[in-house]
Amino acid sequence: MRGDTVIDMRDDAGMSWLAPVQHRLGADIAGPVAATLRRLGAVLPAQAAAAADLLGGVLAPLGGSIWPEVAGSFSRLTNTGMPVEFSWSSREATVRWTAEVAAPEVADRERLLLAARALDWRDELAPWLELQRDDPLVFGAWASARHGEERATKLYVDLHAGRLPAIWRDRYFLLRSNLLTWRMSGVNPDGSVEFYALGHELDRPALAAMARAVLGDAGPLMETLETVAGHGALPRHVGISLALSADGRPRALSCFVVAKSLFHHDDEVAAMLRSLADGVPARLYEALASGPDDGRWRHGMIGVVADIAGRSWVQCGLRPT
Repeated sequence: MRGDTVIDMRDDAGMSWLAPVQHRLGADIAGPVAATLRRLGAVLPAQAAAAADLLGGVLAPLGGSIWPEVAGSFSRLTNTGMPVEFSWSSREATVRWTAEVAAPEVADRERLLLAARALDWRDELAPWLELQRDDPLVFGAWASARHGEERATKLYVDLHAGRLPAIWRDRYFLLRSNLLTWRMSGVNPDGSVEFYALGHELDRPALAAMARAVLGDAGPLMETLETVAGHGALPRHVGISLALSADGRPRALSCFVVAKSLFHHDDEVAAMLRSLADGVPARLYEALASGPDDGRWRHGMIGVVADIAGRSWVQCGLRPT
């Protein structure tokens, strides 16, 4: 089956929950997204239906683009420009996604506010909107949600030239590090934030030192990183994320690499990820990874995460097919 095939389930009462995605989008977006949600629905029916409902609304403006021929291929979220990415966690039984919120012709400065409206955002956004006022977006302004027992939403904010809101610049020492260039932030409704950075020649000793400074113990992060990446040298470009509470206390530290910089083929990534999970997370990974192979990389960023409680896990973004 082609990755852009729309599975028409409008007359199938059992699949009517996919209508928000099927009816509002072009085939190049609706086909892969609906097919992925259908597979996820076999594992977590209520969560997949909730994701279809919210995601259909978030993506709806793309279905009305004046440039329909590029609406499914303009985004920096994925390697093909698909404006949706699903993600997987080895520790969570959730349906997770991130998406564009506006058609490709919409101005960069408008996108964050549109993302907030799409998620019915009620928290203060002024410091983040100020960052988007004049500068072009390097990555994007995205809406994201995690559907588990409850729904959690997040806004992704582009940090042009590494600029941070004034209220955050001096809130935590790592935000001032010369080893890091801050690229994006993930803002949560409770005021907590996850900052994403590109590291400059970060190696294992540097990552271990960072983990000790942030978490008090480097063991959980470094041991899980070894499981994922082996003992060899890390790729030249390594990213990190720092999750902070609203008052600036550390919650978690992550290390990210692009899958194709660490593995030779998608199948190698899949084998590694399958070895890390069982139960519902394992079934969710199969739902995400078992779509038709279109000959292009489907795994995006792989993240190794450790939190302040000493837990560690792996997560990965996957392009829908």
